[in-house]
Amino acid sequence: MLAVTRSAAMAKPRIEEDRLEGVRVLKKRQFCLSVALVAAILLELASPAAGADKDPTAAESGTETGAIEVPAFTYPPSSLSSEEQKRAYEQSLAMPGDGTITMPSDPKLVAKIRSFIEARFKPTIDKMQERYPVEMSQETIAGVEVIRVRPKGGVAKENRKRVLVDVHGGAYMVGWPSMALLDAIPVASLSGIEVVTINYRMFPEAVHPAALEDLTKVYKEILKDHDPANVGIFGGSGGGIITLQAIPWFRERGIPLPAAIGALACGFQTAVGDSVIWNFNGSISKPGTTLIETGGYFGDAKRTDWVPGTSPEALAYYPPTLWMAGTRAPEMSGAIFGHTSMLKKGVESELYMIEGGWHSSYSTAPETPESQDAMRYIAHWFDKRLGR
Repeated sequence: MLAVTRSAAMAKPRIEEDRLEGVRVLKKRQFCLSVALVAAILLELASPAAGADKDPTAAESGTETGAIEVPAFTYPPSSLSSEEQKRAYEQSLAMPGDGTITMPSDPKLVAKIRSFIEARFKPTIDKMQERYPVEMSQETIAGVEVIRVRPKGGVAKENRKRVLVDVHGGAYMVGWPSMALLDAIPVASLSGIEVVTINYRMFPEAVHPAALEDLTKVYKEILKDHDPANVGIFGGSGGGIITLQAIPWFRERGIPLPAAIGALACGFQTAVGDSVIWNFNGSISKPGTTLIETGGYFGDAKRTDWVPGTSPEALAYYPPTLWMAGTRAPEMSGAIFGHTSMLKKGVESELYMIEGGWHSSYSTAPETPESQDAMRYIAHWFDKRLGR
């Protein structure tokens, strides 16, 4: 069980073995190792001879090559995290449940969850509008409900031909309008660009590809008045995955691609690689834990597979892409792998990592300096890549 402490007493090292690969270490309860001795031990362990006496049948024992055993220990928050982020992390860990996601299908239960989410984030959104002054209007575009978010005082002349489309997160089931505004408000205020955030159809009322269809309707309508070179699309969590899906979806339908996209708190795959140990609330998951059950918006699709409709072969035609993830988030490895895969295809790709951040902490913990820095970077990134 992951425990968060503001200060962790560090036990003094203790060595119980008499030898470590031929290096004699005297038994002592308290000791200091010189830099030279540490270097000698590392060199000894790294040399070919270090593994010469290992049991050759180890690989046949069922243990995965290179696997290590991790003893139980208390894992404090990152020493590089701000005090505000440590407090927000503690609150995330205190949320009910173990940080996994179960996809309910009962509409009444989903309605209760939606109400809970909206009530939880309303005070946060009120405070955000003080930090990030904006003007908002609710309307429909091509039959889809949207909220237009503009910087306070209106969009400056130099930005009037530019627009960003925001696809909110929430496991394709919740998040309107709270999670949409958590992203749209700071990005609009900091970039000076209008953000149109959309209320796409969600589960259980709809299933894939409903969100893509709704995004397409809004995007095509926006293109009637805007050059695609002046349009960006971004989203967090589930909204980030829809954003990633949109590129091959548009291309297959002959729809011009946006100038740039932001895939935030997501990856082409989730809960893979080294990040399998992290639950969505930032707690530690035991190996083999299913962080997201099948069912819901994507049906029986496994969340460890590539996002439906995308493939490694398709990456070459993606527009410039910004990835963002926390170091304690289950999407971390998926974001890293997506970023490096795009670089191999010659795509302009950038990866922004939040030290000590958990899933979607860039938006759901707006009181932290880490979130504020991340929002400034998102705004700056799109400002540099959209045409005028």
